Parts: sequence; C-alpha cells; structure tokens
Amino acid sequence: MRRATIFLAALAFSFISCSRAPDGTVTHRGRDGRPDQWVYRINKDTFKIAIDTNGDGRPDVVKTYKDNELVEVDSDRNFNGQTDLVQEYSHGILTREIHDDDFDGKPETIKEFRHGKLAIVERDPQERGYIDIVEYYDDSGKLIRREVRQK
Repeated sequence: MRRATIFLAALAFSFISCSRAPDGTVTHRGRDGRPDQWVYRINKDTFKIAIDTNGDGRPDVVKTYKDNELVEVDSDRNFNGQTDLVQEYSHGILTREIHDDDFDGKPETIKEFRHGKLAIVERDPQERGYIDIVEYYDDSGKLIRREVRQK
C-alpha cells in the first residue's frame, strides 16, 4: 500500500513538473489575454524575465538580472524550445555572444567584445569541438588578423 502511495505521488509530481507552460509570476499579457511575460526570482539579488515573442505561450527570450543589472540574454531564435544565442553583459555592456546558427544544439561561433565593440571571433564551422578559425578586430571593427588552425 505504501509503495502504491509513493508511486502515485511520484506520478502526480512528474505530470506537474513536465508542464511546458512557464510557472513564473505573470507580469504582462498580450492582446489576446494570454501571458507573454513572466518574472522568476532566483534569489534576493537575481531574477529572470522570460518573454514570449511569438505568441506560442513559451518563453523565447530570457533576460537575467543581478543587482538590477542585465547580465545575460538567452534567445530561442527558431522557437524550438532550445537556446541558440547567449549574450553576456558586464555593467550593461555586451562582452560575449555564443551562437548556434544551424540550431543543432552545438555552438559554431563565439564573439568577444571589448568596450561593446567586436574584438575576437572564434569559429568551429565543422562542429568538432575546437576552434578552427580566429579573427581579430581593431577598435574600429576592422578585421586585422585571421588565423586558421589545423588539427
């Protein structure tokens, strides 16, 4: 009897936790009345704002704030439920982007920024797990050097 009760409780919990709908505090609704923005409190200094940009009821952009300052933006650009662009910020200035441009779950490009301007691009076009191409840019955004690495 006890095993049956534990099994039913676990089964009920799995149905509740597998919900595809966001469970944060709704802070905005679209014209159709459906929620399209949620806030999730992580701790007293950190929270996330999740935004549904295409009206499917699932967040496509998640912004993370620490001490009321933007630190990261995760985007699902093809609306398949997986993050394919991560943008990292320091003091509100973009410092790094990680791109999965073919939407297969593996990053192909990492962009590093200096003072908000593109400084270095690292590419793994073959998706072998290591950087094949490194491009260096000057402060005006001009490519100054390109290295192709062989492995």
